[in-house]
Amino acid sequence: MTATPAWLVPTARAVPWQPLAGVAACLLGVVLVAAVRGSWPVGVLDVAAAGLAAAVVAGLRDVAADLLAAVPTSASRRRARRQLLLVPAGLGTWLAYLAVGNLVSPDLGWPVGPVVALVATGCAVAAWAPDRLAVEAGVATPLLWMALARVSTELDGPLRALPAAYQDHPWIVTAAAVAALLMGRNR
Repeated sequence: MTATPAWLVPTARAVPWQPLAGVAACLLGVVLVAAVRGSWPVGVLDVAAAGLAAAVVAGLRDVAADLLAAVPTSASRRRARRQLLLVPAGLGTWLAYLAVGNLVSPDLGWPVGPVVALVATGCAVAAWAPDRLAVEAGVATPLLWMALARVSTELDGPLRALPAAYQDHPWIVTAAAVAALLMGRNR
């Protein structure tokens, strides 16, 4: 029997789970509508991915940051621990959403890469942004990137490539974002 790390329970209690729960409830609504209609609304897939990524990043808010500034555990370590809880929960929510989607519409596939790229990018932005707006910047990043990808569909050439990179090359975006996250700011 392995012991639970001492940080796990207090961190799980301190994580604001409401954003992720709210997005999960919206995804459940999409699932219910799709089940009633008998068809999957594929056009909302990128919106759902961006919303879920933003919710995962929103859970990084550390309301006790000022109180915990004096303890030997750094802010970056506390953020990494929150990510260890939030990312699997977000990915599990996404996989459940896709599993139901594939029951309704088997041609939907398993587009996991874009949501992973958006989560990684949002977390990297939250790590590098100034403390006073780190979470807000991280939350806005996947939403803005999805919106830019949507409006750039009318463009040609390289102007189209960058906004759609998280969809077309999600693993390259994820690798770059994780590298930026691991390099992180020294805080």
